[in-house]
Amino acid sequence: MAIIRMKSKYTVKPAEPTWNGILPLSELDQISVITHSSVLYFYDKPIKEEWLNPSNNKIMKTLKESLSHALVPFYPLAGRLSFKGEGRFELECNAMGAELVEVESTMKLADFGDFYSCTKKLRELLVPMSYYTKPIQDLPVLAVQITRFRCGGLSLGMSMSHVVADGRSAFHFIKEWGRLALGKPLEEAPFLDRRILRAEAHQRTVVDQSERMNYFSQLRLGEDKWGKQVSPTFVVLTKDMIMRLKEVANSISNREIVKDHLRRPYSRFEVVAAHVWRCVCKARELKSEDMSTLMVAVAAHDRMEPPLPSSFFGNAVVDAEISSSVGELISRPLSYACSIVREAIQKVTNEYILASIEFLKKQKNLTKYQYIDDRGIMEGPAYGDHNITVVSWLNLSSHGVDFGWGKEIHMGPPIVQTCDGDIHLSPYKNDGSLIVGVCLQPNEKFVKYITSPIV
Repeated sequence: MAIIRMKSKYTVKPAEPTWNGILPLSELDQISVITHSSVLYFYDKPIKEEWLNPSNNKIMKTLKESLSHALVPFYPLAGRLSFKGEGRFELECNAMGAELVEVESTMKLADFGDFYSCTKKLRELLVPMSYYTKPIQDLPVLAVQITRFRCGGLSLGMSMSHVVADGRSAFHFIKEWGRLALGKPLEEAPFLDRRILRAEAHQRTVVDQSERMNYFSQLRLGEDKWGKQVSPTFVVLTKDMIMRLKEVANSISNREIVKDHLRRPYSRFEVVAAHVWRCVCKARELKSEDMSTLMVAVAAHDRMEPPLPSSFFGNAVVDAEISSSVGELISRPLSYACSIVREAIQKVTNEYILASIEFLKKQKNLTKYQYIDDRGIMEGPAYGDHNITVVSWLNLSSHGVDFGWGKEIHMGPPIVQTCDGDIHLSPYKNDGSLIVGVCLQPNEKFVKYITSPIV
């Protein structure tokens, strides 16, 4: 059994005075996941002796100093959230600081194998966020744990409140933190004014989305049929498998839809999401007449008019819902599933996004649009037995973070436990392959279907 020992713990505050006050949150900040989301970076033993000298502990000194400087432009991460009631939150920028913890483990990097078959071990590499026992205002928005392994390798586990930032923003921060640790200047300061996401800030006609959002609400509520918590299974889709999927989906004989906006070849995400959706329906042994819905998280940045600044810091993701009968989904060619995935995503326009925000703004209580309430009680999205959600990290700048001792040997989301129906896509080994994290009760059947030859 591995032994974990805390070596040091720090509250890291901004290196310079920062703006104090209440930073307005957008409606998109206060839906979906409202607890901390995490990511892990693993590093080999540093080659240079200067990083290994215990007398000066250069690793922690470098991380503390660079984090302190990173918290100046990214000062919301040094603040604290508070619960206003009715599912809404407030972010106070008060420079209370981030948490930085150093621990030692008797484990070695080799004990983690491929890093995907030992998800329960990953929990120990993250600062625990106790939503059950602490009010949210007592929790740091950002918490980082450095774990030193017996082999000399390291892991950096970063946990950040999803209310404050989405994945794109989180990786922007960690990239800039790494640059500062290397003594480089900030490349791109974060754009912090979230008022840009208010519907009234855009002189556009806002279409009525109440019917769609009401459906979305019922899909999540599911009459209290909350998703069951299950451990994930990870499946690698090699570059060759993905190329075969694209070949099948884009073949002339299988292109059933020939509308002008569908003529370009289906993308990697479109074919993988469609393939995963079909495999889930098969694994669940759903009936032909059953309806299934796929929810896809879509970045709003480049879909707004004008586009959001590239360095926008906050949450800018909306869901697209795609529904089909199971019979049509499975009996028709893969191109059919790809086409309806694309069509739904293309409907996420500027008007669609603003209408969604406006609808949420008018809601008295946002709790039903949240995965976890303020006390950390796992209720999860109500996917029921027919529906799934897909979140993709495929286009996020998440790899290649160097704090001075080299780039990571592995980066991945430490999915420890989540809800039945959650699917996560992320790059694998930077060779064109990807890893599919699947939280599904009939896991064995799913693995069989997704790895079967594509015809």
